[in-house]
Amino acid sequence: MTAAPAQLAPDPEARPPHARYNFALLTLDGLTFWLGMSYFSPTTILPLFVSHLSASNVLVGAVPAIVTIAWAVPQLLGAAVATRVSSRKWYIAKTALVGRIPLAAMIIVVWAFAVDQPGLALVAFFVGFGAFRAVSGMNTPVYFDLVGATIHPRDRSHFIGLNQFLGGGIGAIALAAGRDMLDAYPFPDGFVLCFSLGLGISSISIVWLANVREPAIEPSSRAGRRGIVSEAMRVVAKDGPFRAYLVARALVVLAGMAGAFFGVHATRELGASDGDVAVFTSILLAFQTTSTMMWGAVANRLRLVNVLLGGAILGGAASAVAFAWPSVTAFAVVFALAGIATGAVIVAEGAMPLAFAEAAGEERALYVAVTNTVLSPVNLVAPLAGGLIADAAGFAATYVVATALTLVAVAATLRVREAREAGTAGMRPAWPAP
Repeated sequence: MTAAPAQLAPDPEARPPHARYNFALLTLDGLTFWLGMSYFSPTTILPLFVSHLSASNVLVGAVPAIVTIAWAVPQLLGAAVATRVSSRKWYIAKTALVGRIPLAAMIIVVWAFAVDQPGLALVAFFVGFGAFRAVSGMNTPVYFDLVGATIHPRDRSHFIGLNQFLGGGIGAIALAAGRDMLDAYPFPDGFVLCFSLGLGISSISIVWLANVREPAIEPSSRAGRRGIVSEAMRVVAKDGPFRAYLVARALVVLAGMAGAFFGVHATRELGASDGDVAVFTSILLAFQTTSTMMWGAVANRLRLVNVLLGGAILGGAASAVAFAWPSVTAFAVVFALAGIATGAVIVAEGAMPLAFAEAAGEERALYVAVTNTVLSPVNLVAPLAGGLIADAAGFAATYVVATALTLVAVAATLRVREAREAGTAGMRPAWPAP
C-alpha cells in the first residue's frame, strides 16, 4: 500500500497553505485545552480526589490507568474514521462537544453524593471521566492527522513544545491559586470547583479548532481494502524501527508506575495538605511546560529519540529521590523532576509516530492509533502494579521497582536509535527523524 504523497511526504522546504494562521489557531486550541485539563491532573488532583472516596491504593493507581486506557482503546476506530471524514476539524469539534456531556454529569453526581454515597460518586467519576477520555481518544488520530496536514514536520516539535509551555504554564499559575480553593472549601466542593473550571476552560478550545483553515483531505488508498486491525498488524510486522520504539515506550510507561502515588504518599504519610498537592501540581506543570521548549530544541538538533531517553532518565530520578528523601520539602524536587520528564515524553510521543509514518510512507493517523493502542495495556498495568506493590510493601517499594525499570527502559531506548539507523537507511526525510 502506498499512501497519497501529498499527505504523507511533504516537501521538506514548502510550508502548507495558511501555515502561520493555523499554527496560531492550533496553539490557542492547545493552550486552552491543556489549561482546562490541568484541573484534572491524573498525577495529582485525580488520585487525591479518589483517595478521599477510597483508602485502596489499587483504586488510586487505577486513576491514571483508566485515564489512559479509556483514551487509548478507541484509537484504531479513530484511525478508521480518519479515512472517511470530509472535514477533520468539524468531526473533532462535534464529537468533543458530545464528550463533555458525561463529564458534566460526573461533576453533578460528585457534588450531590460524594459525602453520603462515596461509592456512587466513585463509579460516576470513573464512568463519566472515562467516557470523556474515550471520545478524546477517538479524536486523537484525526487531530494528529490535522496537525500533520497543517504544520510542517520541521515545526512540529516546536508546536508541541509551545502548546505545552503556554497551556501548562498558565495551568501552573491557576493551580497555585487552586491551593486556596481546595483548602478553603470542604470536600467535595473544592474538587467540584476545580472540575467545573476545567470543563469550562477546555470547552473554549473547540472554538479555536473550528476556525482552522483545513486543507482538502486526500483520498485514502486504504479505504475499502483491509480492516483497520489488519492494517495495524501489517505496519507493526513490517516496520522494525517502529517496533523497537513501541517496546521502549512501553518500558518507559512501566518505569513511570510511581507517578500516581507521589501526591497520595505526601498527604497520607508526610503531612502534606490537599492544598500542598495543588502546589505540587503547579510545580510539576511549571517544570513540564518550561522544559517542553528545551525538549523541542533538543529534538530539532539531536533527534526525537534523545528526548525520549532524557525523559526516561529523569522519570527514574524522580522515583529515586522520592525513595531516598521522603519529606514534603523533597517532594517539590520530585515533582520538578517528574515535570521535566513528562515534558520530554509529551514532545517525543507527539512527534515520533508521525515521523515513523512519513519515513515509511504510511498514514499518520494509523501510526498514531497503533502506538496508543499497543501501549494501552501497559498503561493499564503500570499504575495498578504500583498500587499493588504499595499496598503490599509500602510506597518505598514502588519507588525502588520504578527506578530499576528505568534502567531497562533506558537500554531499550538506546536500541531505538540503533534500529532507526539500521532500519531506515536511504529513507530518511529531510526533516528531523525519530
